[in-house]
Amino acid sequence: MKSNPLFLLCLLCCLFIPSTFAIQSPSDAPGLAQAPALAKILSRGTLRVAMYHKDTPPFYYHDTHGKLTGVDVELIRGFADKLGVTLNFDRSAKTLNQAIDMVAEGKADLAICKLSITFERASRVLFTRPYIRLRKGLLVNRILLQQQLNNRSKIETIQTLQGKLAVIGNSSYVGYARQRFSQMTIVPYPTWQDAIQALKDQQVIAAFRDEAEVKKVIVDNKNNAMSLLTVVLEKDYDPKGIALAPNAHFLRALLESYLDNLSLELNADKVLFDYNDVINQIHRY
Repeated sequence: MKSNPLFLLCLLCCLFIPSTFAIQSPSDAPGLAQAPALAKILSRGTLRVAMYHKDTPPFYYHDTHGKLTGVDVELIRGFADKLGVTLNFDRSAKTLNQAIDMVAEGKADLAICKLSITFERASRVLFTRPYIRLRKGLLVNRILLQQQLNNRSKIETIQTLQGKLAVIGNSSYVGYARQRFSQMTIVPYPTWQDAIQALKDQQVIAAFRDEAEVKKVIVDNKNNAMSLLTVVLEKDYDPKGIALAPNAHFLRALLESYLDNLSLELNADKVLFDYNDVINQIHRY
């Protein structure tokens, strides 16, 4: 059978068409003009990430070799790899709200540092769907709790707890505490460590934060269980999301697609007790 010259020409052309599975640069993909936030990242070649300055393991922290790692870090590192860009972590934020400010002011492309999705924050930046939903929790001083029992159960007493409640100042838990514990005096502390120390010193009756941080106090030091009681508030959730610039709708959709494909289904116990499995699952995608 004779060869068809036109067929051979088409075949040769197809062989020389380059193929790629990576995100194209703005110059190669005119459609990215409709996604300015992503186009800037690809043009720059760097994803700028705002992150709170203090380590918060297992979400973001320096390991024994000095490498920045953790669930949040590896999540966003995997996303940057998919985009084909490098990462630049900016950890100058002294509060979580300052990390939000950096995104809102265009100083960072996104912020990931276990950020609670609150109405006030969502009015300034875009948030992805929650990548983890943590229940809110309390650490209660056992001695001070005993003084309030008055022949009631611990559960009944905690529901009407009186006294001072420690929270991290300038955090989402200041607002959460005012909503949930209006009968208590809210006392802000600079750090979670300061709040826990005040609790141990009986300066406050309880400390309020998400269940991962509450449980970690006992996980890190089993002796704390002797003086502190862990309480998880059922059906009272603190959703955590990734903050992006208000105009970054396509970038948010791309990031959510990435998170959906990971199928992590994160919760406090999984992060605390199956940490290596979570990290390996992120790395496999």
